[in-house]
Amino acid sequence: MNLDLSPSVYKIFAQVKSSTGKDIKLIENKDLNVYAFVKIARKSMTHHLMYYKPEHTGIINHLIAHECGHILRIHTVEPENRLVPFTNDQVKLKALKDIEPEIRRLSQTLAFEGLAQIVNLWYAGTVRQLTSYPSDIMIEKWLYDEYPDLRPYQSKSIKKQYDEAVQGLSSRVEKMTPHKILQASNSMNYAFFHILEAHFKDNYHLGRYDRSAYASTGKKLTIFQQESENNYKGDTHVANKWAEALQCSHWFSWRDFEDVPENYLNTFA
Repeated sequence: MNLDLSPSVYKIFAQVKSSTGKDIKLIENKDLNVYAFVKIARKSMTHHLMYYKPEHTGIINHLIAHECGHILRIHTVEPENRLVPFTNDQVKLKALKDIEPEIRRLSQTLAFEGLAQIVNLWYAGTVRQLTSYPSDIMIEKWLYDEYPDLRPYQSKSIKKQYDEAVQGLSSRVEKMTPHKILQASNSMNYAFFHILEAHFKDNYHLGRYDRSAYASTGKKLTIFQQESENNYKGDTHVANKWAEALQCSHWFSWRDFEDVPENYLNTFA
């Protein structure tokens, strides 16, 4: 299936080639659990690999442009500052001790396989938010400012993300989710959507976040983000500050951009 992409997306592709010396290779993949996902090229790779689902809407323009933003952002800093998040089983087990009582409670009503899947989603989702949201915010600001023709796609995409995120404030989710996970995710969502709402001059109807128990922490995270240096080094600094504020600093670590697992090219989002 050929992608019918906006001219601005192709301009961003050219910017990636100019900045990194490598083109983007588009690869359709129906097994992705997201609409688009990029594997940023390491030294041994000839291309950046942009995977996308065959079923999508016009917001694919925004999603692909956003993924390109991650390539450009990490290449704005010196190699020693190109860090990527890292976890392993030992780090994960240490992190899960923080929510052990809730896991034990759920084990009384859920089968092991189902519980293990949920716990993995909690952990991976929290680490992903912590380590990607600071960059995501700055990428969205950049796209809004530099590529106004992408704004309709961007608006639909971010509002879709908001509709999914706000479910984390529902009583159903709160009853079954550990407080630490809720505190982290909803506080980060507070910061993410408040910052972008102000920049886009849009209205996401954020009253539910403002009235929630996560507003105080969310405001702190917002300040950390607003005071950050606008580059990838600043992004990792904000991620660390957020993790400290949410008491999740031990949930992940950083390693060199070029130090990737052997199966890097064989795994997907």
